[in-house]
Amino acid sequence: MIVIDFYRTDDKSVGLYDNNAGDIYHSKSGALKEAFEKFINPSLLNTKSKNKDEIHILDICSGVGYNLKAALLSTDKKCKTTIDCLDTNIGLIKLSPFIQDGIDDIDLKIYLLSEVIKEVNYDYSFLSKILNSYAPFLCDDMRRFIEFLLTRGYLTKGLVLNRSFLHNIYYNYISNNMNYTKKCNKYNNINIRYFVGDARQTLNKINHIYDIVFLDAFSPQKDPVLWTVDFLSLIKTKLKNNSVIVSYSKSTPFRSALVELGFCAGKTIIDNKDMGTVASLDNSQISIPLSDYDYKLLSTRTAIPYKDISLSLSAEQIIINRNNDMASSDRISMTQFLKKYY
Repeated sequence: MIVIDFYRTDDKSVGLYDNNAGDIYHSKSGALKEAFEKFINPSLLNTKSKNKDEIHILDICSGVGYNLKAALLSTDKKCKTTIDCLDTNIGLIKLSPFIQDGIDDIDLKIYLLSEVIKEVNYDYSFLSKILNSYAPFLCDDMRRFIEFLLTRGYLTKGLVLNRSFLHNIYYNYISNNMNYTKKCNKYNNINIRYFVGDARQTLNKINHIYDIVFLDAFSPQKDPVLWTVDFLSLIKTKLKNNSVIVSYSKSTPFRSALVELGFCAGKTIIDNKDMGTVASLDNSQISIPLSDYDYKLLSTRTAIPYKDISLSLSAEQIIINRNNDMASSDRISMTQFLKKYY
């Protein structure tokens, strides 16, 4: 069930707020902008896809797919690309092709819709629901597309809604360019797979090795489930030596867990500010390493990682356990550290 509010971000894309988690999905500065600045650019996806015949991406907490869409726009189309998207909310996955995201590429939207239909058990009544509930936040072209499909009854005629069919319907009946004849092969070299459920259990079942991991879960302080040293250890088993993990989070427990697991850690700098984390087992993949201050901070009580050995604990229990670890630790406190450091 989608229990979310929508808001406009500064780059005109739509952001989401989860009422259950009490946390935002996207930065107010711009949901699409954030995807490029905090995930795509630090991962060097464009450069890597130009130098590889094949690339594999893991998108954890894909949501409405901003990181996914930014990756589609950035990947060299000659590179065979697989993107595995993990999320607990099937409603957001279904909404992904239709949301106002600041992307004008209708080929991307049609491709995304066809991939969602292929991978997700799609109840077409969902289109009527989002049209009624979220119309102001839907892309104009795709909103008209839904209206057309519903009006013509295509969704109840048992037709196979593959990419070619959807593509032709759009350009023959919806697009202003009635003579559009371009073949829908722009994204043919990219394969998207969707996995709905708890990422801890899902990732255990996926037999795949990734070049890039986007870790975009809710903030560690509010929901540490996907930031524990144990979940990061599971991710590590799915990586090559030169793979990278990229995240918006600069959380000290998160970085501490990465270093504890043997990762080389770096950061994403935006406007001279520390705005995220990049990690790899290969130090050459880190453009901006952590500073002396950052590394010394990892020895404080504040840096004690979240733990979830069974990969099944609730967020509340993980937080309680970490608070107990901090209370019994003989590590230096943050206050003592700052006094000593400065």
